[in-house]
Amino acid sequence: MRSGERRYAALFDLDGVVIDGRVATVAALRALAQTWSLGTVDETVLDRCAAVHPVQAMEMLGVPDARDVYYGHFDAALSAAASEGVLVFEPVIAAMSALAAQGAGIGIVTAQARSRIDFWVPPAAADLTDFIVAYEDAAPKPAPDGVLAACARLGVPPSRTFFLGDSPTDIAAGRAAGVFTVGAAWGFAGPDALRDAGADLVLNSPDEVGPELLSHLGAN
Repeated sequence: MRSGERRYAALFDLDGVVIDGRVATVAALRALAQTWSLGTVDETVLDRCAAVHPVQAMEMLGVPDARDVYYGHFDAALSAAASEGVLVFEPVIAAMSALAAQGAGIGIVTAQARSRIDFWVPPAAADLTDFIVAYEDAAPKPAPDGVLAACARLGVPPSRTFFLGDSPTDIAAGRAAGVFTVGAAWGFAGPDALRDAGADLVLNSPDEVGPELLSHLGAN
C-alpha cells in the first residue's frame, strides 16, 4: 500500500480486468457440485456458470440449499482452486506501476467479498494498490458508491479519475459517479456490450492500459 497526495485516480475492477478467475471459479463450483449435488455434474452447464453469481450457478448445477453451501463452503473451495493458479494480466499490473509513477492513486473496486482479497488479488497488484473497495464496503455496482468511496479515500475528484471495468454494471457505476469510463474488452462481457453501456473508451487488450489514459482526465 502507498501513501501521499495523488493527482489522479486510476480505478480497476478485479476479475476480468486484473485477473481472469474463470478457471478457478469453475473448478470451485465443480468441487462443490460434486460434493453437494444430487446428480452428476453437467459440464455443459458448468461452462456457463463462471458468468453468474455462485448461488445461481450452484442452483443450475442441482445443488440443494445452494445459498447455505455458498456461505459455508464457497470461499474455501475458491481459495483452494486459486492456489492452483489464476491468470494474471501482467500488462495491467505494469500499467498500475506506470500510472502510480505518474502521480495516480491506484484503487480496486470489486464485487468480491473482502474474505477473498488475500488470495484473489495478485501480490504485485496489492503492493501497488492504495485502496480496495470490496463487496461489503459499499452498495454494489451499478450503484456509484464504491467508485465514489475510492475517489474520496484517494482524495481525487471524479473529474480526475478513470474506472476500468469489463461489465456493463462497471460502466454504469462509473458513469453514475462522473468518472471517465474505460471498458476492458478482454473480460467477461466483450466490446459490444461495453460500448452499448456507454463506455467512454473501450480497450481491446491489456497492453493498451497505461498512463496515456490520464490524458482523458480533467484538469480540475
